Amino acid sequence: MVKTKPNDSKEKFFDLTIREVKDMLPPIPMPRQIDPRLPTIPGVFLSIMKVKSGKSNLMVNMMLGENFYGGPVPIFDIIYIISPTIKIDKSSQPFMMEELEDRIIIFDDMPRIDSFLRSILDHQEEFDIKDPDNLPPTVAIVLDDISGFLKRNSNVSNLFTRYRHYNISLFCSNQVIRGLPTEVRSQATSVWLSSCYSTVERDKMFEEYADKFDRGWKGKSFRMEHIWDYCCEERFNYCYLKLDDVAPRIFKIGCNGIEEIDWMNWHNETPINESYSNIDDDMQIDEELE
Repeated sequence: MVKTKPNDSKEKFFDLTIREVKDMLPPIPMPRQIDPRLPTIPGVFLSIMKVKSGKSNLMVNMMLGENFYGGPVPIFDIIYIISPTIKIDKSSQPFMMEELEDRIIIFDDMPRIDSFLRSILDHQEEFDIKDPDNLPPTVAIVLDDISGFLKRNSNVSNLFTRYRHYNISLFCSNQVIRGLPTEVRSQATSVWLSSCYSTVERDKMFEEYADKFDRGWKGKSFRMEHIWDYCCEERFNYCYLKLDDVAPRIFKIGCNGIEEIDWMNWHNETPINESYSNIDDDMQIDEELE
Protein backbone atom coordinates (compact mmCIF):
# COMPACT_ATOMS: atom_id res chain seq x y z
CA MET A 1 0.00 0.00 0.00
CA VAL A 2 1.40 3.41 -1.04
CA LYS A 3 1.29 6.02 1.66
CA THR A 4 0.58 9.61 0.71
CA LYS A 5 2.04 12.62 2.40
CA PRO A 6 -0.42 14.38 4.70
CA ASN A 7 0.00 17.71 2.93
CA ASP A 8 -0.31 16.38 -0.65
CA SER A 9 -3.77 17.87 -1.06
CA LYS A 10 -2.56 21.23 0.21
CA GLU A 11 0.30 21.73 -2.23
CA LYS A 12 0.30 25.24 -3.64
CA PHE A 13 1.33 25.95 -7.21
CA PHE A 14 2.74 29.30 -8.29
CA ASP A 15 2.91 31.16 -11.57
CA LEU A 16 6.21 29.99 -13.03
CA THR A 17 6.06 32.10 -16.17
CA ILE A 18 9.50 33.28 -17.22
CA ARG A 19 9.18 36.98 -17.86
CA GLU A 20 11.42 39.18 -19.91
CA VAL A 21 13.82 41.26 -17.85
CA LYS A 22 13.55 44.95 -18.57
CA ASP A 23 16.61 46.26 -20.40
CA MET A 24 18.16 48.76 -18.01
CA LEU A 25 20.91 49.82 -20.40
CA PRO A 26 20.19 52.79 -22.67
CA PRO A 27 20.08 51.91 -26.37
CA ILE A 28 22.86 53.20 -28.59
CA PRO A 29 21.09 55.56 -31.01
CA MET A 30 21.32 54.89 -34.72
CA PRO A 31 22.29 57.85 -36.90
CA ARG A 32 19.32 57.18 -39.18
CA GLN A 33 16.69 54.58 -39.96
CA ILE A 34 17.52 51.54 -42.05
CA ASP A 35 15.19 49.46 -44.19
CA PRO A 36 13.56 46.87 -41.86
CA ARG A 37 14.17 44.16 -44.46
CA LEU A 38 17.92 44.53 -43.99
CA PRO A 39 19.75 42.59 -41.26
CA THR A 40 19.35 44.25 -37.87
CA ILE A 41 22.37 46.11 -36.49
CA PRO A 42 24.30 44.79 -34.61
CA GLY A 43 24.21 41.32 -36.14
CA VAL A 44 26.16 38.57 -37.88
CA PHE A 45 25.85 38.72 -41.67
CA LEU A 46 27.08 35.51 -43.34
CA SER A 47 27.45 35.17 -47.11
CA ILE A 48 28.36 31.81 -48.65
CA MET A 49 29.04 32.36 -52.32
CA LYS A 50 31.04 30.71 -55.05
CA VAL A 51 33.82 32.38 -57.01
CA LYS A 52 32.73 35.20 -59.37
CA SER A 53 29.28 35.46 -57.82
CA GLY A 54 29.63 39.17 -56.98
CA LYS A 55 30.13 38.83 -53.22
CA SER A 56 32.71 41.65 -53.05
CA ASN A 57 30.35 43.92 -54.97
CA LEU A 58 27.55 42.94 -52.59
CA MET A 59 29.72 43.93 -49.63
CA VAL A 60 30.60 47.31 -51.16
CA ASN A 61 26.89 47.98 -51.64
CA MET A 62 26.18 46.97 -48.04
CA MET A 63 28.87 49.15 -46.52
CA LEU A 64 28.70 52.20 -48.80
CA GLY A 65 25.26 52.20 -50.49
CA GLU A 66 22.93 54.89 -49.10
CA ASN A 67 19.93 52.53 -49.24
CA PHE A 68 21.92 50.03 -47.18
CA TYR A 69 24.36 51.04 -44.41
CA GLY A 70 26.37 53.79 -46.13
CA GLY A 71 25.62 57.04 -47.89
CA PRO A 72 25.90 60.63 -46.62
CA VAL A 73 24.77 59.48 -43.13
CA PRO A 74 26.53 56.13 -42.64
CA ILE A 75 25.39 53.67 -40.02
CA PHE A 76 28.91 52.59 -39.04
CA ASP A 77 31.44 54.90 -37.43
CA ILE A 78 34.32 52.53 -38.21
CA ILE A 79 34.60 49.72 -40.77
CA TYR A 80 37.41 47.18 -40.54
CA ILE A 81 38.03 45.25 -43.76
CA ILE A 82 39.96 42.03 -43.09
CA SER A 83 40.88 40.19 -46.27
CA PRO A 84 43.99 38.58 -47.77
CA THR A 85 42.93 39.59 -51.31
CA ILE A 86 41.40 43.04 -50.92
CA LYS A 87 44.30 44.94 -52.53
CA ILE A 88 44.05 42.91 -55.75
CA ASP A 89 40.25 42.62 -55.84
CA LYS A 90 38.94 45.19 -58.33
CA SER A 91 35.42 45.14 -56.84
CA SER A 92 36.77 46.09 -53.39
CA GLN A 93 38.67 49.18 -54.52
CA PRO A 94 35.93 51.63 -53.37
CA PHE A 95 36.92 50.74 -49.79
CA MET A 96 40.30 52.34 -50.46
CA MET A 97 39.05 55.74 -51.60
CA GLU A 98 41.02 58.56 -49.98
CA GLU A 99 37.91 60.23 -48.56
CA LEU A 100 37.12 57.06 -46.56
CA GLU A 101 40.54 56.47 -45.04
CA ASP A 102 39.50 57.96 -41.67
CA ARG A 103 36.54 55.59 -41.39
CA ILE A 104 37.68 52.40 -43.15
CA ILE A 105 40.68 50.44 -41.88
CA ILE A 106 42.18 47.82 -44.22
CA PHE A 107 43.97 44.78 -42.76
CA ASP A 108 45.57 42.01 -44.85
CA ASP A 109 48.31 40.66 -42.55
CA MET A 110 46.46 37.40 -42.02
CA PRO A 111 49.00 35.65 -39.73
CA ARG A 112 48.29 38.47 -37.25
CA ILE A 113 44.50 38.36 -37.53
CA ASP A 114 44.03 37.08 -33.97
CA SER A 115 45.93 39.94 -32.36
CA PHE A 116 44.17 42.42 -34.65
CA LEU A 117 40.73 41.18 -33.54
CA ARG A 118 41.87 41.40 -29.93
CA SER A 119 42.89 45.03 -30.43
CA ILE A 120 39.42 45.86 -31.80
CA LEU A 121 37.73 44.29 -28.78
CA ASP A 122 40.10 46.09 -26.40
CA HIS A 123 39.31 49.39 -28.08
CA GLN A 124 35.55 48.86 -27.74
CA GLU A 125 35.96 48.01 -24.08
CA GLU A 126 37.36 51.49 -23.44
CA PHE A 127 33.86 52.93 -23.83
CA ASP A 128 30.87 52.77 -21.50
CA ILE A 129 27.42 51.99 -22.83
CA LYS A 130 25.90 53.51 -19.68
CA ASP A 131 27.60 56.86 -20.27
CA PRO A 132 25.86 58.86 -23.04
CA ASP A 133 29.02 60.93 -23.40
CA ASN A 134 31.25 57.89 -23.85
CA LEU A 135 29.27 55.46 -25.99
CA PRO A 136 31.18 52.88 -28.03
CA PRO A 137 31.34 53.58 -31.78
CA THR A 138 29.13 51.49 -34.07
CA VAL A 139 31.58 49.14 -35.75
CA ALA A 140 31.45 46.79 -38.75
CA ILE A 141 34.05 44.09 -39.25
CA VAL A 142 34.13 42.66 -42.76
CA LEU A 143 35.88 39.29 -42.96
CA ASP A 144 36.29 38.35 -46.60
CA ASP A 145 37.78 35.07 -47.89
CA ILE A 146 39.14 34.19 -44.46
CA SER A 147 38.71 30.40 -44.63
CA GLY A 148 41.73 28.84 -42.93
CA PHE A 149 42.64 32.08 -41.14
CA LEU A 150 39.67 32.41 -38.79
CA LYS A 151 40.27 29.63 -36.29
CA ARG A 152 38.42 28.64 -33.17
CA ASN A 153 39.91 30.48 -30.19
CA SER A 154 38.87 32.79 -27.37
CA ASN A 155 38.96 35.94 -29.50
CA VAL A 156 36.79 34.46 -32.23
CA SER A 157 34.40 33.07 -29.64
CA ASN A 158 34.12 36.43 -27.86
CA LEU A 159 33.68 38.28 -31.11
CA PHE A 160 30.88 36.11 -32.50
CA THR A 161 29.03 35.34 -29.27
CA ARG A 162 29.30 38.75 -27.56
CA TYR A 163 29.31 41.09 -30.56
CA ARG A 164 26.23 42.95 -29.29
CA HIS A 165 28.03 43.88 -26.07
CA TYR A 166 30.82 45.42 -28.13
CA ASN A 167 28.38 47.21 -30.52
CA ILE A 168 29.99 45.32 -33.42
CA SER A 169 28.34 43.94 -36.55
CA LEU A 170 30.12 41.13 -38.38
CA PHE A 171 30.02 40.62 -42.14
CA CYS A 172 31.66 37.33 -43.00
CA SER A 173 32.06 36.07 -46.59
CA ASN A 174 33.37 32.66 -47.59
CA GLN A 175 33.08 30.16 -50.41
CA VAL A 176 32.14 27.14 -48.27
CA ILE A 177 30.08 26.90 -45.09
CA ARG A 178 32.17 24.35 -43.20
CA GLY A 179 35.34 26.37 -43.70
CA LEU A 180 34.07 28.60 -40.88
CA PRO A 181 34.17 27.88 -37.13
CA THR A 182 30.99 26.67 -35.43
CA GLU A 183 30.64 29.99 -33.57
CA VAL A 184 30.42 31.83 -36.87
CA ARG A 185 27.81 29.52 -38.41
CA SER A 186 25.61 29.23 -35.32
CA GLN A 187 25.45 32.96 -34.55
CA ALA A 188 24.41 34.12 -38.03
CA THR A 189 21.44 36.50 -37.96
CA SER A 190 21.28 36.55 -41.76
CA VAL A 191 22.59 34.21 -44.46
CA TRP A 192 23.15 35.20 -48.09
CA LEU A 193 23.54 32.52 -50.76
CA SER A 194 24.53 32.60 -54.42
CA SER A 195 23.68 29.84 -56.84
CA CYS A 196 25.47 26.61 -55.97
CA TYR A 197 26.06 23.56 -58.15
CA SER A 198 27.76 21.38 -55.53
CA THR A 199 25.28 18.90 -54.07
CA VAL A 200 27.65 18.34 -51.15
CA GLU A 201 27.77 22.03 -50.30
CA ARG A 202 24.01 22.41 -50.72
CA ASP A 203 23.41 19.52 -48.31
CA LYS A 204 25.67 21.17 -45.76
CA MET A 205 23.68 24.39 -46.04
CA PHE A 206 20.44 22.48 -45.52
CA GLU A 207 21.88 20.82 -42.43
CA GLU A 208 22.77 24.22 -41.01
CA TYR A 209 19.65 26.26 -41.75
CA ALA A 210 16.74 24.32 -43.30
CA ASP A 211 15.29 23.41 -39.89
CA LYS A 212 14.60 27.09 -39.21
CA PHE A 213 11.99 26.93 -41.95
CA ASP A 214 10.44 23.63 -40.88
CA ARG A 215 6.73 23.83 -40.11
CA GLY A 216 5.96 20.14 -39.98
CA TRP A 217 6.04 19.25 -43.66
CA LYS A 218 8.11 16.46 -45.13
CA GLY A 219 10.96 17.18 -47.48
CA LYS A 220 11.77 20.62 -46.06
CA SER A 221 15.21 20.61 -47.67
CA PHE A 222 13.62 19.90 -51.05
CA ARG A 223 11.31 22.88 -50.52
CA MET A 224 14.14 25.19 -49.48
CA GLU A 225 16.19 24.00 -52.45
CA HIS A 226 13.49 25.11 -54.87
CA ILE A 227 13.23 28.54 -53.24
CA TRP A 228 17.01 28.89 -53.31
CA ASP A 229 17.08 28.02 -57.02
CA TYR A 230 14.27 30.47 -57.75
CA CYS A 231 16.05 33.33 -55.99
CA CYS A 232 19.32 32.70 -57.82
CA GLU A 233 18.07 31.69 -61.26
CA GLU A 234 19.31 35.01 -62.72
CA ARG A 235 22.98 35.81 -62.29
CA PHE A 236 23.89 38.20 -59.45
CA ASN A 237 20.67 37.62 -57.55
CA TYR A 238 20.83 36.00 -54.13
CA CYS A 239 18.79 34.06 -51.63
CA TYR A 240 18.74 36.05 -48.38
CA LEU A 241 17.63 34.29 -45.18
CA LYS A 242 16.70 36.85 -42.53
CA LEU A 243 16.96 34.98 -39.24
CA ASP A 244 16.78 37.84 -36.73
CA ASP A 245 12.98 38.27 -36.84
CA VAL A 246 10.59 36.31 -34.63
CA ALA A 247 9.66 34.25 -37.69
CA PRO A 248 12.46 33.73 -40.24
CA ARG A 249 12.00 35.37 -43.64
CA ILE A 250 13.37 34.70 -47.12
CA PHE A 251 14.10 37.33 -49.77
CA LYS A 252 15.29 37.32 -53.33
CA ILE A 253 17.70 40.25 -53.63
CA GLY A 254 20.22 41.45 -56.19
CA CYS A 255 20.51 43.39 -59.40
CA ASN A 256 16.74 43.00 -59.94
CA GLY A 257 15.83 44.58 -56.59
CA ILE A 258 14.29 42.79 -53.62
CA GLU A 259 11.16 40.70 -53.09
CA GLU A 260 10.00 38.68 -50.14
CA ILE A 261 9.19 35.02 -50.65
CA ASP A 262 6.05 33.69 -48.97
CA TRP A 263 7.83 30.49 -48.01
CA MET A 264 5.05 29.33 -45.67
CA ASN A 265 2.76 28.95 -48.69
CA TRP A 266 5.39 27.99 -51.21
CA HIS A 267 4.74 24.91 -53.33
CA ASN A 268 7.40 23.29 -55.43
CA GLU A 269 5.14 23.53 -58.46
CA THR A 270 4.54 27.28 -57.95
CA PRO A 271 5.06 28.93 -61.37
CA ILE A 272 8.01 31.30 -61.40
CA ASN A 273 7.30 34.97 -62.27
CA GLU A 274 3.57 34.63 -61.58
CA SER A 275 3.11 34.56 -57.81
CA TYR A 276 6.27 36.43 -56.85
CA SER A 277 6.58 39.62 -58.88
CA ASN A 278 6.65 42.41 -56.27
CA ILE A 279 10.07 43.88 -57.05
CA ASP A 280 11.35 46.89 -55.13
CA ASP A 281 13.85 48.82 -57.28
CA ASP A 282 14.98 50.96 -54.32
CA MET A 283 16.92 47.97 -52.96
CA GLN A 284 18.82 47.14 -56.13
CA ILE A 285 22.42 46.04 -56.00
CA ASP A 286 24.74 47.54 -58.59
CA GLU A 287 24.83 45.50 -61.79
CA GLU A 288 28.52 46.20 -62.45
CA LEU A 289 29.65 43.13 -60.59
CA GLU A 290 32.89 41.26 -60.58
